[in-house]
Amino acid sequence: MDKKETLSSLGSVLRDGSLYHRAPPHLRARVLAELQRESMGESPRESPRRTLFAWGGFTTDGVRAWLNGGVTGIAVCALALSAATLIQRPAPTGSIAQEIVSSHVRALLSQHPIDVVSTDQHTVKPWFNGRLDYTPPVVDLAAQGFPLVGGRVDYVSHRTVAVLIYRYQKHPIDLYIFPDTDGAPAPAARASDGYAMARWQRNGMTYWAITDAQSTHLQAFEQAAQAEEDREENPPQEKNNKE
Repeated sequence: MDKKETLSSLGSVLRDGSLYHRAPPHLRARVLAELQRESMGESPRESPRRTLFAWGGFTTDGVRAWLNGGVTGIAVCALALSAATLIQRPAPTGSIAQEIVSSHVRALLSQHPIDVVSTDQHTVKPWFNGRLDYTPPVVDLAAQGFPLVGGRVDYVSHRTVAVLIYRYQKHPIDLYIFPDTDGAPAPAARASDGYAMARWQRNGMTYWAITDAQSTHLQAFEQAAQAEEDREENPPQEKNNKE
């Protein structure tokens, strides 16, 4: 194969879209968040995962020499790029985690992060009626230091889900609740893009909590939420004072 045919083949591979990889939604949300921080005069979080693509050292003669390798060089390049694309794709659970991070960041950046504003669980819970095909449990955690401030609906994992918004001091805590469909065991607390996250399951529901507060506070929130649900499901029996 001569040089013209090699260049033509390379051009076809680059134009046919087979090597195209769309950036994940959470990347756009994270960039917008960093831009907003810079516009407000805040220092952005350090990102050790920044990737630079450098082509330094490739002269015209070097490119010509590479092209002389013919189809073999193109095939190796295509395989390398395909492998890199597969490595960048997250696992299914990781994908849901990134969707929740993106949803949380979008809410922080939006002018309407809460659909129903209320500290009353008996106002927030019925608000979801007719908006979801399930009823999310809503507990009041104000006594434990995590007051309820409202709720909203969002779209995660190909479905509309309930999001309850709590606060710890000035830090919002988004609690995503939706029916458990995969049956996978809940992982331990984790962190993603600078946010603390926790996932647990109970009574056929999956819970994801996310906040920019410290992970110890999120752990306390998780324990308080589960304890309050247990209390509401099994209220203490009133003592019978009759003899």
